[in-house]
Amino acid sequence: MEEYNTQKLTYDSKVAEKAAADAANAKSEADYKVQLAVYETAKKNYEAAMAQYSKDKAKYDAEKEAYDAKVVEKVRTEIENKAAQEQYEKDLATYNAAYEKYQTDLAAYKTAKAAYDAKVAEKAAADAANAKAKAKYDAEMVTYEAALSEYKTNKALYDAALAEYNTKKAAYDAKVAEKTQAEITDKAAQEQYEKDLAAYNTAYEKYQTDLAAYKTAKAAYDAKVVEKAAADAANAEAKAKYDAEMAVYNTAKAQYDKDLQEYQAKKAQYDKDKAAYDQLVVIKAEEDAAKAKYEVELAKYNVDLEQYGKDFATYQTKLAEYQTALAQYKDAKVAYDKYMNDNGFQDLKDVETVQDLTFQREGGAIHTINGISAYLTRDAQARLNTSNVHQYDSNKLEASDIVATSPWANNETEFIQIKEGDKFVVTYDNLNQSSMRENTDMHPIKRVIYRYEILTLPSNDGKGIAAVSSDPTVTLTVGASTDQNKPVKVAVDVEFYDGNGNKFDLTQYNAIVALNSLNHWTGASYVDSGDKPRALTVEAKDKNGNTVRGTWNPYADGSSMSIENNAVVVKNGTADFGTADVTISAENPIKIVAQKATWNGSEFTVSEETIIDATSVNASGAGNGHSIGTDEFTFDGKDDVIGSYTIDSTSGRIIFTPKKKFENVEHQESVNVGNNKYIPIPNSSVSYDSATKEVTSFKDNQYIEHGSIFNGESSTTLEGWDNPSSPYLYYGGAGLKMADGHLVFTANGANAAGQPTVYWFAINSNVGIPKNPGEAPKEPTAPEEPKAPTPPTITLEVLPAVPTEPTPPTAPTAPTEPNYTVVTVDAEGPKAPTEPKAPTPPTPTVVEVPAEPSKPEEPKASTPPTEPNYTVVTVDGEAPKAPTEPKAPTPPTPVLVEVPAEPRKITAPVEPKAPTPPTPVVVEVPGEPTKPTPPTEPKAPTPPTMVTVNVPNKPVSPKELVAPKVKWHKNYLVERVTRPVPTPPPTPQKPKTPGTPTGPSVTPTSSVVAKQETERTNSAVLPETGDSNQKLASVTGLGFLSMAITGLWSARKRKH
Repeated sequence: MEEYNTQKLTYDSKVAEKAAADAANAKSEADYKVQLAVYETAKKNYEAAMAQYSKDKAKYDAEKEAYDAKVVEKVRTEIENKAAQEQYEKDLATYNAAYEKYQTDLAAYKTAKAAYDAKVAEKAAADAANAKAKAKYDAEMVTYEAALSEYKTNKALYDAALAEYNTKKAAYDAKVAEKTQAEITDKAAQEQYEKDLAAYNTAYEKYQTDLAAYKTAKAAYDAKVVEKAAADAANAEAKAKYDAEMAVYNTAKAQYDKDLQEYQAKKAQYDKDKAAYDQLVVIKAEEDAAKAKYEVELAKYNVDLEQYGKDFATYQTKLAEYQTALAQYKDAKVAYDKYMNDNGFQDLKDVETVQDLTFQREGGAIHTINGISAYLTRDAQARLNTSNVHQYDSNKLEASDIVATSPWANNETEFIQIKEGDKFVVTYDNLNQSSMRENTDMHPIKRVIYRYEILTLPSNDGKGIAAVSSDPTVTLTVGASTDQNKPVKVAVDVEFYDGNGNKFDLTQYNAIVALNSLNHWTGASYVDSGDKPRALTVEAKDKNGNTVRGTWNPYADGSSMSIENNAVVVKNGTADFGTADVTISAENPIKIVAQKATWNGSEFTVSEETIIDATSVNASGAGNGHSIGTDEFTFDGKDDVIGSYTIDSTSGRIIFTPKKKFENVEHQESVNVGNNKYIPIPNSSVSYDSATKEVTSFKDNQYIEHGSIFNGESSTTLEGWDNPSSPYLYYGGAGLKMADGHLVFTANGANAAGQPTVYWFAINSNVGIPKNPGEAPKEPTAPEEPKAPTPPTITLEVLPAVPTEPTPPTAPTAPTEPNYTVVTVDAEGPKAPTEPKAPTPPTPTVVEVPAEPSKPEEPKASTPPTEPNYTVVTVDGEAPKAPTEPKAPTPPTPVLVEVPAEPRKITAPVEPKAPTPPTPVVVEVPGEPTKPTPPTEPKAPTPPTMVTVNVPNKPVSPKELVAPKVKWHKNYLVERVTRPVPTPPPTPQKPKTPGTPTGPSVTPTSSVVAKQETERTNSAVLPETGDSNQKLASVTGLGFLSMAITGLWSARKRKH
C-alpha cells in the first residue's frame, strides 16, 4: 500500500505537470497562430507589393531609356535651332528698317485716304440731297403746270361770260327805264277807271240783291214741283211694299214666338249647367295649383331628405369618431399635463435639457458587414417582396437565391440570410448629422458599430432574413417563417466613435435613445373580403297605396368588402323599386324584409321572409346561405356575420358596414434593456418589469376595439400613435438612458395567421415626448331633418265636358208703315231782275324786266414752285494709293523635343519579418520535447512540437481489481501575453512622371481584416414590416427604436 501511495503521488504530480504544460502549450500555440495569421497577411501584402514593384520597375526602366534618348535628341536640335535663329535675326533687322519706312508712308496714306473718303462721303450726301430736292421740285412743277392749264381754261370761260354779262346788263337798264314810263301812263288811266267802277259797283250790288231774291224764290218753286211729283210716286211704291212685307212678317212672327219658348227652356238649363261647370273649373285650377306646388315641395323634400340621410350617416360616423377622438384627446391632455407638472417624470423632461446624443438621420452613410457570407440576390428579394411582411418568408428561399458575395451597394439596404447563433458586425461610416455633447462642445459621431447576435428564430431550419438598413438610425429588420412557437430574438451592442476612432464611453454621457413602436396586438383585423352579403330587400307603398318591394346590392359595382388604414370601407345607397312610383317619408317609411335561407340539398334558397320593424340587421356569410336578420349568425360554432345593414326608414338611406374581425394570433414586441436606465412616459401603454428588465406593452395597444386608447395606424379620420409625427407617439414607447449599449429585441408571435414573424427596430434619439394636444375636438352638429310637405286633397282629376249654350232664335223685324209726303206748289213762278253793265277796266302796259345778271368771278392764277439751290461738292478724280507693306521674314520653327520628367527610382518593399516562434514550456519528463522550428521565408513557420509527457498507468490499489480509465480534457491556460507584430514595410515613393502606385502600408492588427466594399448606388428604401390585403388589416408589426425625421416615418409599418 505504501508503494502504491508513492506511485500514486508521482502519478498525480505528473498528471498535474502535464496539464499545466498542455495549457501553456495550447496558449503558446494559439498565440503563435494569431502571430502567424498576422505574418501571413503581411507576407501576402509584401508579395503583392513586390509584384507591383517589379512591374513598376520594368516600366520605370523603359521610361528612363526613352528619357535619355530624348535628352540627346534635345541637345542636337538646340544647336540647329541656334543657327536658324541667328539667320532669322539678320533678316529681321532688314525687315524692321523697311517696316519703319512703311509705317511712315502708311500714316501719310491714311491721312490722305481719310480726307478723300470724307469728300466722297460729303459728295454722296450732297448728291442725294440734290436729287431729293430736284425730285420734289419736279413734282411741284408738274402740279403747277396742271394748275396753270386749268387757270387758262377758266380765264377763257370768264372772258366769254363777262362779255355776255355786259350785253345783258345794257338790255336790263333799257327795260328798267321803259317800265318807269309805262307806270306813269297806267296810273292816270287807273284813276279814271276807279271812278267808273265805283258807280258800277253800286248798281251791281242792287242787282245782286234782287237776283238772289229771285233765285231763292225760283229754286223753292222748282223744288216744290219736283218734290211733289217724287212724293206722289214714292208714296204709292211704299204703300205696296209695306203691304207685302207685313204679310211675310206675320208668318215669321208666329214661328218666332214658338222658337222663343223652346230657347228659354234650354237657356235656363244651360245657365244651371254652366254655373256648376264654372265652379268645377275653379276647384280644378285650385287643386292643380296645389298639386304642382306639392310636387315642387316634394321634389325639394326628397332632395333634402336624401342629403339629410347622407348628412345623418356622416354625423353618426363623425359623432362616433368625435367620442373616440375626445377620449384620445383627454388621454393626450392628461399625459401632457403629467409630463409638464408631475415630478415623477423628471427624467423624461431632462431629455430636452440634458440629452447629449444627437442621432436621428444619416441618409449618406455607408456600411460594411463582417461575419456574414450568405446574401440574397436582387432577383430573390424582388420575388419575395409581394408585401412588407411576406418578403421575410424564409421558407420560400431556394439554394440559388443565396450568394457568398453581396450584390448590394454599401449605401443601400442589404438583404442577408441569417441563422440562429449568427454573430455579425455592421459598421457605419461617413456620418455627418450625428454628435455627442460634452459640456457645451458637440463632438461629431463619425462611426457607429452594431454587433448583432441572432438568439432565436421561429423557422424549422432556424434560418431567417434580415434587412440591414443603409441608415444606422433605421437599423435592422429581422423576420422568419413562423413554423414554431418561438420568438424572433436579436441581441445588439451599440458603439459610437468620434472622428479619431475613439469610442464614446456611454457611462460618461446622457445618451438617451427612444424605445418607440413597441406593438402588441392579440389578433390582426380583417374583413371577409372573399364573401359578399345578399342584397337587402325592403317594402314601402307606391303612390296608389300598393305595397311594393325594392332591393339594394352594396357590391353591384363589382367591388368587395375591404379594410383600409384600419377602418372598414362603408357602402351606402337607396333601394331600387323598379317602375313603381314610391316616395319615402315619415308617412311612408321603408321596412326591412328579413330573409332566412336553408339548404335544399343542392343549394341555399330563401325559405322564410318576415317584415320587421328593426332598422338594423345582420348579414350572414355563405355558412348560413347569406341570410339577413337580427340573429347573430354562426356556423360550426364560429361567427358567420360578415356585416350589417342599417336603414333610415324615413329617408330611405341604406348603409352596409362590413364587420371588422380579429384573428387570434397574438404578436408582442419587447426590449430587454439590461443595465441601461428605463425612462417612463406618462400614459404610455408601455411599462417596465424590473425583475426581467423587459420593456413592453402587456395589453393590446393596436386596436381601440381591444381596449387601446388609440389605434396603432392612422385612418382617414383618426390619427394613430405609431407615427413619429403623431401627437400620440408617446403611447407606444419609452426612453432609455444608455449605459453599456447592450439591448435584446424580441417579437413573439407571427404578424398574422400564416405569415412570418417580423420585427423592425430602429436605434435613434427621437424620444416620443407627450405633446400639447391643443384644443379639444369639437362635437359635430346633428343635421336638421326636413319636414315632408302635406299632400293636397284631390277631388277632381278630370273636368266634365263644357256645357253647350243654346242659340237664341232671331225675332223677325216688323215692317215700318211708310210716312206719306204731302207737297203744295204755287200756281205761278217768280220773275228775274235786269243785270247792270259793268265799265271796261283800263289795260296797263306791261314791261318785262329781266333779272339783273350776275357778274362772273375772275379766276386766280397759281404760283409756280421755286427751283432748289443745289449743293456742289468737288472730289479729286483719283483716290490716294496705299504704300506696299514689306513682308516680314518667317521666324525659324525650332524643333521641340518633349523630354519628360526623369522618373524616380522605384523603392522595393521591405519584406516582413517572420514572427519569433514561441518557446514552449519544457517539463522534465521522460523524453524532452523538441523545440519548434521558426518559420523561414518563403515557407510558413513550422508549428511548435507539442510537449509530450509520458504518464505511467495509474497504480492499482491492492483493493482494486480493475484499473480505472482516465478521460483526458485539454485545458487552456488563461493569461495575457504580448503578441509580436511584424514590422510594416516602408511605403514606396511615388515618381512624378509616369505615376507609379504606392506600395502597401500594412497596419498591425490582431482582428480580422474588414471586408472592403466597392462604391455602390444609394437606393435607401425604408423597410416596412406590415402587409395590407383584403383579408387582413394593415397592422404595424415591427417594433422599432424611433427615428427622428418625417421622411423615415412616411414608410409606415403595416401589418397583414
